[in-house]
Amino acid sequence: MTSEETIRHLNDLIEVALDGEHGYRTAAAHVSDPHFQTEFAEEAKQRAGFAKELRAQVERLGGEPATSGTLQASVHRGWMDLKSAVSGESPAGVIAACETGEDFAVAAYERVFDLDITGEPRSVVEKQMNQVKQAHQRLLNLKTAQ
Repeated sequence: MTSEETIRHLNDLIEVALDGEHGYRTAAAHVSDPHFQTEFAEEAKQRAGFAKELRAQVERLGGEPATSGTLQASVHRGWMDLKSAVSGESPAGVIAACETGEDFAVAAYERVFDLDITGEPRSVVEKQMNQVKQAHQRLLNLKTAQ
């Protein structure tokens, strides 16, 4: 895989990480339970760290890192705003919306991981993919605890 292709795929994951950060911040703002607010805020912080780490990889490869998320995620957050307003800021509805975002993130990381990316970028993608999968599992645990 060429450096340009690796940069493109890492930039895709930067967008996914930024989408996750913004999505979790939105989720934290739409629940009243302090436990859920803390959980979502921590996930947002982690995703910001993912984006920073991926940006460093892109720069190391000589590329220009992505600076924003995707339009699709903005639409999803708008849907989350509407859903939480209708559901009275129900944690279950917000968790379900976050789970949708995590399904997308897991698929994006798996898609990039399955490519022929090597070296440090591959290690970073693998580590982050595993953490995204863990976050997805935490959401499932939160959902069943409702």
